[in-house]
Amino acid sequence: MEILSWNIQAAKGVDATVSVERIVSDIKAFSDADVICLQEVLCTSQSNQADEIARYFPHHTPVFGAAIDRQDNNTRLQFGNLILCRLPIEQITQHKLPQPAVPHVKHMPRQAIEIVLPYNKGQLRVVTTHLEYFATRQRAAQVQYLAQHHSESCSRFHQPSPQGGEGQFLQLTETASAVYCGDFNLTVDSSDYQTLVNNPDPLLDCWRQARGSTPHDPTCGIFDHVQWPEGPHCRDYFFATPDVANALTAIEVNTQTEASDHQPLKIVIS
Repeated sequence: MEILSWNIQAAKGVDATVSVERIVSDIKAFSDADVICLQEVLCTSQSNQADEIARYFPHHTPVFGAAIDRQDNNTRLQFGNLILCRLPIEQITQHKLPQPAVPHVKHMPRQAIEIVLPYNKGQLRVVTTHLEYFATRQRAAQVQYLAQHHSESCSRFHQPSPQGGEGQFLQLTETASAVYCGDFNLTVDSSDYQTLVNNPDPLLDCWRQARGSTPHDPTCGIFDHVQWPEGPHCRDYFFATPDVANALTAIEVNTQTEASDHQPLKIVIS
């Protein structure tokens, strides 16, 4: 199974040109992904990027999650995450992430999409998200939410509720196997990173699992030195449960494309 993640910056390249076609072309050149996870997808009445991208992947089922959904200058503005999945999707959950009040710091709502799909003889939970950048207190709360959500999912899998429900009371599919990916807006030396990898139910950094102590390839700041004056560094990750991380056969970052201020990355698991 191949999974790709990319913050596409509303399809705006380093050259300031907005091009969904370029994003799609770079995705297809880089990966034949079964699951495509995109962040910063913009949908308005003039340009619905979720629909436009999905048309280029007719064999994938699109799942869009809006972190922002509001009227804006007489048009509907939606901004969030998109998953395109070529495998059967057994379950979808939309998560509104915590946003505690942070006066005097600009910030925006954040969201995560969770899908459950077949994996080997069981299921795999794939979650993609884009965490807060400016408001560090909010990002810490969002990381804690994801860590707790993962632990609760594992607990429900190992301690299932009684069977016998039907309709909306039918027990949901649970699995302890998971991949969390996206733009986490954190660095490997941060306490937020430690919250995920040192969780009681740990999520392993797939790069570290595959490459050991080799520094992460940069996922932003390679070409855009205005938004990222600190230069090339990593903010985008794949985290996975130990069983999935141990099945990892490849991880790669495309450090060549300038179609966004971030770089796409992918993993392959057996």
